[in-house]
Amino acid sequence: MAITDDRQSSVLQALLSADSKPTKDIPLKRLGVDFQIQALDGKTINKIQEQCTHYTGKGQKREKVMDEEQFGALVIQKACLIPDWSAKELIEKYGTPTEAIMGLLLAGEIAKLSAEILEISGFDSDEDEIKN
Repeated sequence: MAITDDRQSSVLQALLSADSKPTKDIPLKRLGVDFQIQALDGKTINKIQEQCTHYTGKGQKREKVMDEEQFGALVIQKACLIPDWSAKELIEKYGTPTEAIMGLLLAGEIAKLSAEILEISGFDSDEDEIKN
């Protein structure tokens, strides 16, 4: 029984001392700067998925479709600590944080950043698993 108590104690200690929102610096070679991202919780990711999902077709042909680019941009908007995508200068030029992200970053950079964010949020790097 003592082994179980020790294990329980060490698991509880690990949980209590864990960083609930890990952060990570991601270098963007093209820009020569590092973005700082943080993990997102499941509730936030689910909300973003709902925002980016729409239905096509009718009846039995009706299916869910997710806008991948919008999903990536919203994940980046929510998880980026640096840069702040709601900065006044970006909003004045692009209108919204999402439009700034899609206007300033290349498609591959959006995919790389959103994959990194999902990974530090505890999801496997295989994005298909997350979206299904």
